[in-house]
Amino acid sequence: MKIGVLGNKSKVKNVETIEEIVRFLQEAGYETVKFASHKEIDGVDVVVVLGGDGAILHAAVIAAQKGVKIIGINYGNLGFLTEYEKTERERVKEILSRLETDSCQIVKRSLLQVQIKDKTFYALNEIAIQRDYGLLSTASTQILSLEVQAKEGKDIIAGDGLLVCTPTGSTAYSLSAGGAILTPEVPVFMLTPICAFSMRARPIVFADTDEFTIKISKGRSIVLADGGVIAALPEGTEIHIKKAPFTADFPVKEDSDFFAKVRNKLNG
Repeated sequence: MKIGVLGNKSKVKNVETIEEIVRFLQEAGYETVKFASHKEIDGVDVVVVLGGDGAILHAAVIAAQKGVKIIGINYGNLGFLTEYEKTERERVKEILSRLETDSCQIVKRSLLQVQIKDKTFYALNEIAIQRDYGLLSTASTQILSLEVQAKEGKDIIAGDGLLVCTPTGSTAYSLSAGGAILTPEVPVFMLTPICAFSMRARPIVFADTDEFTIKISKGRSIVLADGGVIAALPEGTEIHIKKAPFTADFPVKEDSDFFAKVRNKLNG
């Protein structure tokens, strides 16, 4: 089994730490390579990511496309997507040993695919369609109106915008916007309005087989995938969102407990 190691140098203050992990895995008998960037992820079975949730999000899309499993070690703040804290980093060998014997549980996290004109983007947490605060022009959009089309019908959401999130993303931006917490592998997506202008607008859960067409019916919008801006859209533009054809695969330790993580990580 070949292992990649990727460290977020803004979080891992001691650069020697990354080298130590590489040597530790090599001494354990694994062929190990070090990646300088998430864009380099390829040709390995597993990538061990040292950093916080941001580092995981950056790595997850490429790892998912390449069929590479992801194990996170938390060197950030929250670390909701990481499996280990930095003080227990050597426990990563336990997961790797169980992967070799096919006795390790693997959480398969769905991703979103968004089509904007002729470009395709992916997100592990969410796609956010937000009102333009002055990115497109000096005049910001006060209220953004979005026409949402799904197989169940059509609706208009007016306010600051809309989140389309995965179960993984339900504990991120969507939770702050009033969305529910979803367990990681439930086969659904959630649409969560952002500061909606109507009291009737509430988060709605859809089967992840649904596809969504969202039209900017009034105002100007910016679109973000996992917090990064991917487009600035004028009024009248349509985007299309559906489930990506691959998953981000996260091996988990034997004593992994989703509810304990929710209690411990989200009580700040």
